[in-house]
Parts: sequence; structure tokens; C-alpha cells
Amino acid sequence: MIGELTAAPPVRRSALDDRRFRTVLLAVAGIPILATYLWQALVQPIFFGGYLGDFQESYMRAATRLATGQDPYDLCATMGCLEPTGPQYVMPPVLAWLLQPLVGVGSHLITVGAVLVLNASLAVFIGLALKALKVKEWQLATLLILATLAFEPVIGNIAEGQVNLVLLGLSGVWFWSWVEGRWWGGAALGAAIALKLIQGPVALLVMWSRRWAMLAVAAAAGLVLWLVGAPQYLFEYLFKVLPAVSAGTGFFENHSPGGTITRLFEPDSFFNVRGSPAPARVLTILIALAILIVTLAVLRRPATTSAGRGLEAAAIVAATPLIASYSWGTHLVLLLLPMFVLITWSVRRRDWAVMALVAAGWLLIGPGHKLLQALLVMGYSNLVMLRLLAELGVVGIAAIWVASLLAVRRSANHLDPAHQDRA
Repeated sequence: MIGELTAAPPVRRSALDDRRFRTVLLAVAGIPILATYLWQALVQPIFFGGYLGDFQESYMRAATRLATGQDPYDLCATMGCLEPTGPQYVMPPVLAWLLQPLVGVGSHLITVGAVLVLNASLAVFIGLALKALKVKEWQLATLLILATLAFEPVIGNIAEGQVNLVLLGLSGVWFWSWVEGRWWGGAALGAAIALKLIQGPVALLVMWSRRWAMLAVAAAAGLVLWLVGAPQYLFEYLFKVLPAVSAGTGFFENHSPGGTITRLFEPDSFFNVRGSPAPARVLTILIALAILIVTLAVLRRPATTSAGRGLEAAAIVAATPLIASYSWGTHLVLLLLPMFVLITWSVRRRDWAVMALVAAGWLLIGPGHKLLQALLVMGYSNLVMLRLLAELGVVGIAAIWVASLLAVRRSANHLDPAHQDRA
């Protein structure tokens, strides 16, 4: 009979559609993750005398030299500045200048204070990112928090006392302001760049989006910090230290395309920190320009919704480690921002391709790199396998970057429910 009604096909459901099942999964994963994090990031360094290598050997050493009127970059002149870690201080002088009041304070007290500040910075990022993304569902929030606590670079930063978690907290302030269409987050962005230049490419997004008020505030904040924070050493940093560090290296800890290229040109650089040869530097610059052009081309025009602005931020932050000439493992903690955006977007949209790319990036950057380190400690000697494992980091970064571009393109039709909230 024409017009006869037919039964609709049954909706296919998976176990993850069951809320109680998701709760069990989060509990099974969450309890050991939380316990491990509390032990490694709080209990062990605070109560068992943890030693923060980079913080005390590099940051505090530079602060001590500044306090006594000496050059904080002395080791760069005698030992070289080819790596962004170790006893050589290779960051703008303002960080060492800010740490001068801690000179003479006991080592254990410094450790406790630094660990608490780093954990507080991580909490600030999580709280503001959840607020910016309007995450009100507790299961999604729990998933994001657990992914953060189990992300290997987070523990790595706390173990070494590196400033990258402070930069992440400042990123959270900037991101909240960016998504809400405000200008005041530029101060946090400018402060982050003044402390460490690895977030410089984010300023290009602000410029590309013509957010002039935010750009002006960022420039003013960064300039003020540089002018008050031991400016007598700024020239040395900009024209001697920065060019040396930016030369790149093929050392296995460098997860940027520049590291991969250098390892191809000079295989021996895998275990040696030294600058890249000229052809590798040229290729690194060309790849960086290509990645930046592709990212901006996919973004096309500035977004008009909060969800769209969030995806913009995810794309440029995900591209940053690929643009840099070196991306140390601890630097990659900043990728938590695009991970938050993309996980939230993909869960709400049920876009499992984007989720799979983010999960792959998380695994390759974290457990993948940890496997390489474990094999090196055990004396594993198969260089072919070690060299392949060393490239997992750059593959993981690329996966997150591709995921961000894919999400931007799939949201371009504005049919995504996430775009219904107009700023």
C-alpha cells in the first residue's frame, strides 16, 4: 500500500552510551591515575626531599648570579647554549630576575614552594579551560582532568621544576579571554612570551584575527617585563643566546620537525646536543612557514562564535611545536590546551576521527616517549628501533595539529551544535 508507514531502523548504541558504564570506566582509570599523580607530583617531592633539577641548577643559579651582579649567561659563553635545559640558563633574563628574592632560601623550602606553584598553575589552567569551553557535565570534566594528570609532560615539568606549567596557567587566562572575545587576556599572553618565547606564534593568531586591543596589551605587558627584568642582559640574550638555542639540534629529546631533519643529515647528533647543519636549518624554516601558512589558510577568516574561537586557539597552539626549531618533551605540556578543545568538541559532536587523532597524539607523546627513555636507561642498543621511537613525538604533535585542522573544517558549515552559542 502506497504511503504505508514503515518502522524506523533501530538506533545502534554502544556501551559508551550507557552513563553507568562510563562512570565505571572513569572510576577504574581515575583512581590509579589520581593516586599516581598525588604521589609523584606532591607527596614525593614535598615530603621526601625531591630535587628540582632545572629549577635549582639553572633558574636559581642564574638568579644567584644576577643578585651578585654577575652575568647569568656565563655558561653559554664557556659551554655553549645548544640545548634548552641543563645548567645553562637560556631564557629571557626576566625569569631569573623574578626569582632573586629566593636566593639564600633553603633547598627544601624552595622545592615545596615551586611544586605548589606548578600545581596551582595546572589547576588554574584546568579551571579556566573548563569554564571557557562551558564544560558542565561532570563525566566530560573528569575525562579531561584525568587526561591531564596522566599526560607524561606534566610530571616531567614538576620533576624538573620547569616554568612551562606556569606558562600553561597563563595560557588558560588568555584562552578564557580569547573565547569570550575580551582583550585583557593579552596581558597573560605577553607575560608568557616574556618568560619564554615558545608561545610567540600565538601572537600571530591575535594579529591575524585583528584583535588589536589584545595585541597592544600583550606587547605592553611583555615589553614592561623585559624592561624591568635585568634589561642590561637583554641584548646578550637576543643576539647571542637566542640564536644559539634556535639553531636546533638532532638530540633525541627534540620533538620538532627540525630535530627529525637534523637526525637525517647528521645521524650522530641523536646522542649529541649540537647545532643543526645549514641545509637542515633551511628546511626547518621552510617547513615552519608551510605549517603556519596551512594553519592560517584553514582558519580562513576570524571566527564569530566562542566555539569557533576555541578551535582557532587549538589550531595555532597545536602548530607551535611544529614551527619551533626545537620542542623538548616538557614543552609539549602546552598541547593540553588544544587537547581540551578537541576532546570537548569531538565528544559533543561524536566525531571519533578527531578523538582518535588526539588519543594517538597523547599516547605517542606520553607512553611512546617514555618507552624510548626506558630503553635507553636499560642500555638497549638497536639504533634502528631507537631512531624510530625518537620520531614518535613529532608524529604525535602532527596528529594533534591535523585533528585541530580537521575540526576547524568540519565546523565551517556552522551546523555543529557547538556553534549555537553566539558570543
